[in-house]
Amino acid sequence: MLNIPVGYEALIKQFGLSVIPHFRSSFIASKGRGSIKITNDKETHIYPKTYDINDHQNPFNHIEFALKYDGINLEILSKVFKQIEGSEFKSYIQQQPTGKYSRIIWFLYEFLSGNTLKVKDCKKVKYIDLLNPNEYFTLYGTKSIRHCINNNLIGNQEFCPIIRKTPILNDYLNKELEVKAKKITENYPPQIIARAIHYLYAKETMSSYEIERERPSKQRIARFIEVLRQSSLLDHLTKESLIELQNIIVDPRFKDFDYRGAQNYVGENINQFLQKIHYISPKPQDVNNLMEGLLKTLDKTQTSAINPVVIAAAISFGFVFIHPFEDGNGRIHRFLIHYILSKHSFTPPGIIFPISAVMLQKISEYDEVLESYSKNLLLNIDYQLSNEGVMTVKNETKSYYQYIDYTRFAEYLFKCIEETLHEHFEKEIVYLINYDKTKSKIQEIVDMPDKLIDLFISFVIQNNGELSEAKRKKYFEILNDNEIKELSVTVQKNMMGS
Repeated sequence: MLNIPVGYEALIKQFGLSVIPHFRSSFIASKGRGSIKITNDKETHIYPKTYDINDHQNPFNHIEFALKYDGINLEILSKVFKQIEGSEFKSYIQQQPTGKYSRIIWFLYEFLSGNTLKVKDCKKVKYIDLLNPNEYFTLYGTKSIRHCINNNLIGNQEFCPIIRKTPILNDYLNKELEVKAKKITENYPPQIIARAIHYLYAKETMSSYEIERERPSKQRIARFIEVLRQSSLLDHLTKESLIELQNIIVDPRFKDFDYRGAQNYVGENINQFLQKIHYISPKPQDVNNLMEGLLKTLDKTQTSAINPVVIAAAISFGFVFIHPFEDGNGRIHRFLIHYILSKHSFTPPGIIFPISAVMLQKISEYDEVLESYSKNLLLNIDYQLSNEGVMTVKNETKSYYQYIDYTRFAEYLFKCIEETLHEHFEKEIVYLINYDKTKSKIQEIVDMPDKLIDLFISFVIQNNGELSEAKRKKYFEILNDNEIKELSVTVQKNMMGS
C-alpha cells in the first residue's frame, strides 16, 4: 500500500495547485514506523499512523498538520485559501476561537487574502508568535489585537521572505564572520589596508560586470566603484534612487525612467527557430507592488537584530527575481548585498568584500543556486513566445515571487562571504605586504626605478619564477646573469612561496 499524503502534500493534490515545491513533504505510513529521507534540499517525512488526522477530506486538518510539522509556506497557503469559502473559515474559527492553530490560520487568511472575516476579535488570550523564533529568522513583531498573534514575519503582504534557521545557517552565525573581518583590518598597517581596499573595489566592479559578460568603459567602471564607495551614505533606498543607480551603471542608451513596462525573461538561442528559456520575470503589472513590498521589507529590517547576511540574501535575490529593469538587474542585485552589509556595519567602515569575484570564480555554483528557484518556477508558468521574441505570460504568477523561501540563498551568501574573507580580502593584504618586501629586497640588489621593478616582478610571476629571454632582451638587457638570477630567486621566495 502507498503512503498517504498529509499536510501541504495533500493540499496540493486536493486542490490541484501549481506551486513551487515546499522544502519538505509529509506522508502517513501505510504500515510500520516513520522515517526521514533527505535528498539535496528536499526532505521526505513518513509519519507512523499515530500522527494521522481524523478526516483527510477536511482541508483545515491538513493546514493544521502543515503548520505543526511542515513549517510555513505562504505561497501554498495563499492558494489554498482562495479555494475555500470565507464562510467555511468563519465556521472553523468559531468552533475553537482561542485555539493556537485556529488563530494562526485566521490571521494568515486575513493577512494573505486581504479579506476580513465576520468574526469577533479574540480577547483575554495569551499572545503567541506567528513563527517560532527558534526555527525561523523573525522580527520582534507587531501585535495583532484581533487575533492575539505576534506577527513576527520579516515582510508584508506584497513581499514576505521566509528564511529557516538550518544547522548550516546556525553554524555560520556562530562563526561571527563580521568579527573576523574587523580583526583582519586591525592586524595590518592602515596604509596596507588602504591599498587593498582600492584593489578590492576594482575587483568587485570588474567581476560584477564580467558575470553579465559585459566589458564596460573606464568611465562606467569608475562610476560603479564610486557608487559602491558611497553606498553606506544612502540613508534610504527608494524607487527613485534605484532608477538613478540603474542609470549610472548601464550603457546610457539603456537607461530606464521607471520600472519596466514589458514582460522580460532570460534565454538563449538554440537555433534560429528555438530559444531555451532560463528564467521568466513577474508580469510588468505586478512589478510595482512587488518592489514596493521589497523596499518596505528592507526598511522594516534596518533596525532589526536579524543577521545582515540573511537580510542581504532575501533583499538582493528578491530584487533579481523581480527583475524590475530592462538592464542592470544583476549588478544592482550584487550592489544591494554590499549596501546592506555596509549599512548594518557587517563590513568594517570603507571596506568591501569582493563577493562577485567568488561568484565569478565558481559561476556554475552561482548558476545552480539561482536555478534551484528558476527551474521550479518555469514548470508553473504558462507562456507564449512569438517569433520576434516577445513573451506573453498567460497565468497568474505574482505569488511565485511574493513568498519565496530564501534559506538556500542565505546559506550560499554566507559561504561566499567566508570564502571572500580568506581567499580575497586577507590574501590581498598579505600579497601587498609581500610585494613591498620583494621590492625592497630587489632595490638592495639593483637600485632600479619602481616601474621596472613592477615589470620584473610581474614577468617572473607570469613565467613560473623565471624571466623569459624575450622580456629580458626588451626590458632588462642592462642587467647581468647573476643579477637576473638573484632577482628572480627573490621574487620566487617572497611572492611565490618557493
